[in-house]
Amino acid sequence: MFTAFNILQHRAVLLNTSLKVRRDHFRSFADRFSTVSDSAVARVCARVAETGIIHGEDSEEKRVVELMKEVQLVNRNVPGTSSARIAMRNEIRAMMASHGMPNFYLTINPADIYNPVVKLLSGADIDVDELLPEDVPDPWEQSILIAKNPAVGAQFFNIYMRAFIQ
Repeated sequence: MFTAFNILQHRAVLLNTSLKVRRDHFRSFADRFSTVSDSAVARVCARVAETGIIHGEDSEEKRVVELMKEVQLVNRNVPGTSSARIAMRNEIRAMMASHGMPNFYLTINPADIYNPVVKLLSGADIDVDELLPEDVPDPWEQSILIAKNPAVGAQFFNIYMRAFIQ
């Protein structure tokens, strides 16, 4: 399931991501961009992907780095990104403007790495009713358990939400 989500998110990123340059700098940016070669851009991108550090070794690569500083990445309609969170916040603000302030806020945080039910769902033999504080699973071990078996995390979330709604 996570593989399918990853593929869909990569597709959404590719379809909905664009680059933005200030309007008053666009003409000079386009002129400078036309002076750098594809290979210089590829070299800088490969170096950034490998080391995480943005720098140019020759004059052409330094121009590419300067151009990168002027460009902003814009995502729209990509779930899980900061722009999606901003869009949701704006939607909530618009609803508050049209319907008024909500009377009741509720935040549900099903922290699966701290809950012994996850260990029970993964097949461990534990008695949840007589669980002592020292028997509560270690959060790191729980994280590894969920990473190895994400279906357990999904089952826990489903059980937790159904119990809350009922």
